[in-house]
Amino acid sequence: LASHLRPGDCGDQVLMPVISLSQSNDDEDARSMAVQLLGHLAEALGPDLCKQFVGVQLEAFCEDQSFRVRKAAAGGFAEVAKMLSFADVRRRLVPAFEKLTKDPHWGVKKAVAENLVTFAMTMPADQRRACFEPMVNNLLNDSSRFVSCAMLQQLGYFIGCLEDAASVPKTLLEQYLQVVRGSMANPDAADMSFHCAFTFAAVVRTMGSSEWPSLKAAFTALCADAQAKTRKAMAASCHIVAQALGPDLVEAEVLPSFEAFLQDTQLEVRMAAIKTVASLLQAAARPAVQRSLLQALMNGMGKVKNWRCRHLAAQQLGPICLVFSPRAGQNQGNQATTEEGPGSMAETKDITWRNLVPLFLQLCGDGVAQVRDAAAKSASALLSAAAPELFIDGEPSAAVEGSSGCSQQPSQSSNDFARRLIRQFARGKSFRNRMLYIRMCDSIIREAPLHVFTEFFMRPLLWLTLDPVKNVRLCWATVILPHLRKVGRLGQQRMVLAAAVRLRSTLDREVHRVLEEAKLPDVSEAEIAELPDPETDLDDSDGGDMTGQEGETGSSSECGNVQVREASDQNELLKAPEDDVESSSQETPPLPLPRPVPQALKTNSPLQGPSLPPALRNASPTTPPGHDAVEDGLVQQQEIEKELDETFSDRRLLVEAEAMDPTSLGIERREKVEEVESSVGGSGYLPEVPLLPEAAEESAPAAPPENETEK
Repeated sequence: LASHLRPGDCGDQVLMPVISLSQSNDDEDARSMAVQLLGHLAEALGPDLCKQFVGVQLEAFCEDQSFRVRKAAAGGFAEVAKMLSFADVRRRLVPAFEKLTKDPHWGVKKAVAENLVTFAMTMPADQRRACFEPMVNNLLNDSSRFVSCAMLQQLGYFIGCLEDAASVPKTLLEQYLQVVRGSMANPDAADMSFHCAFTFAAVVRTMGSSEWPSLKAAFTALCADAQAKTRKAMAASCHIVAQALGPDLVEAEVLPSFEAFLQDTQLEVRMAAIKTVASLLQAAARPAVQRSLLQALMNGMGKVKNWRCRHLAAQQLGPICLVFSPRAGQNQGNQATTEEGPGSMAETKDITWRNLVPLFLQLCGDGVAQVRDAAAKSASALLSAAAPELFIDGEPSAAVEGSSGCSQQPSQSSNDFARRLIRQFARGKSFRNRMLYIRMCDSIIREAPLHVFTEFFMRPLLWLTLDPVKNVRLCWATVILPHLRKVGRLGQQRMVLAAAVRLRSTLDREVHRVLEEAKLPDVSEAEIAELPDPETDLDDSDGGDMTGQEGETGSSSECGNVQVREASDQNELLKAPEDDVESSSQETPPLPLPRPVPQALKTNSPLQGPSLPPALRNASPTTPPGHDAVEDGLVQQQEIEKELDETFSDRRLLVEAEAMDPTSLGIERREKVEEVESSVGGSGYLPEVPLLPEAAEESAPAAPPENETEK
């Protein structure tokens, strides 16, 4: 609340009540609350009030008779020091804080050890050692075990905050390494090893590669620690260690431990390692190290059963691809090297085609929708790494509609990759693949030059407005709608606007509602008539060819089992086997029949529900490849069930009303065909009329014939 007051009102409305609370000599809890409030309100009160009142009051709290008040005062120095000048801090706060390190109560000194690094970070880096090194030594040598252990846990943080190897005393570094060795030998020191792992990267960054021989043993021991939380801390900070050591030492010193993290038995350790793959690739810089790291990631993904881990890998695929993108080199100011250089475009493209493209296809074929959607968002980043000639002219906004937008013509591999995406996803047999293509186009529209979308991916996207599955059409309307507004990147693309208007005119209520809110511009009938037809807009390479694994399903995937392997050639990776194409065109597997109509809903029954649509009733193995009867049936079955639910009350009332008189249901009694001998009186009865289950339970037994009444 104090941050919302005018600066002039903070003194009277906020500060004075807190000061009066601090003067409660008989109430220890009130004074403890007052010292905590002064620390939290320092930023809102401002430098002037902190210098005149807060700093003075904090010094007084350090001499309070209650150890609880002094302990609370140790936690308020950092917040107050941020609002004061260095001269005021050095003159007033540092002596008061040092006095607390010699307090007679161990609880006060333990609080000082836990807040020392936070207080030191508010001061200039070159002044930290002179101000706080004596305090650290006093706390390390304290007679209380609780105080010394608290300072040992903070030792790595303190070494890291010095920020210069010359400022770190050798004695403190040796004590830190001794703590690591002691925690490995003592299983009870679990928290100590975790704090050492949490601060190890900061220590390495401060000491530099020159001290790595003395730190190497500690790094190996912490990476192999028995505790999962210790290994997780090391996995999350391996990229900082790699940046401190440089590319020359990464392959031999960091990569083996990091590959072990990717194969760790604990999920939290693997996920912590996956989050840092992109940063570690950037620090490695050498193609051999990058290949090994990506291969380890691919091998780890093949053994992961938890979908959240695969989802995280799909989210990191975009940043990983940007490491090999020419845009990353331009952002860092790197000059393009020759084709034979270690960081040349040819080597980065080779890594992309051999490692990233198979990983992308594997994640796009995952059995979990969230994993597939996250992978589709990296389509633009993958395209910039696989076809950098399309992005070589800089920002996407520099491209002009209708022009090539790049200084080089797209390579054959780029064209093949685009065709692969179109055949496997835009023309995929599974509607999930077609929805995934729409999300890929969304990524390309947002991040790539506009000419990349219009020349390679726009026409297949327009086909999907005529998709037979409603889910695909609704996905098209939802995902592409933001780009169709006046300020969107497709706001001036008449073909896309015409396709959206045509889609809006369909009978789908949900699609119509989504597109109606966009207020699309008027499009003529001629523009709609000129839209490409999915059946006639095929080139020689697209003629109904489906890639090898597209129509398959596996135990863990509903979208096809995309095999991941290292291709010796880019064309080998993208080329579909000719034998598979011929066999797929000759033999069409029979489609499963739709779910049969229940026996109770026959055509001659008044309880008949809605009949199946003709398209679903007539589904047969001769259905065109563009239509999947099973998938269409799933969508249409929802409409059938909805209509059944709407008519449920009427059908139930009908049964209850006519249960007492089954003949009114329209079921005629059959004529007696032959005499049935009865054991009673030698005469038989007419067969009973079969009743519906509801009527049979509630109706009374049938009356005997009239000629048997007297008997």
